[in-house]
Amino acid sequence: MNTTLENGKNLVAEDYFLLATRYWDDRLEDFFPVDDPSTTTHKFNKYSEAENAYFSMDYGSCLQAGGKDVKIELIHMRFGVPHIVRNQMLFP
Repeated sequence: MNTTLENGKNLVAEDYFLLATRYWDDRLEDFFPVDDPSTTTHKFNKYSEAENAYFSMDYGSCLQAGGKDVKIELIHMRFGVPHIVRNQMLFP
């Protein structure tokens, strides 16, 4: 029983939302991966805060876009597994 309670405490730390701004790479002919250093990420504990940040994103706030397409992803991380909640493409 104590082990179960201790594991329960760790569940909250592994349950968060990630807002990732991914930039287009001509060589890959795809967007940079989420774990790439060029990808900007913000971590949120509450879905409402993450969703507000997601909907407030615009192309002008993507400083590294360089005139190329940008992909914004809202990702729910649970037990270390990413689940895409929302995504959108922003164009220059």
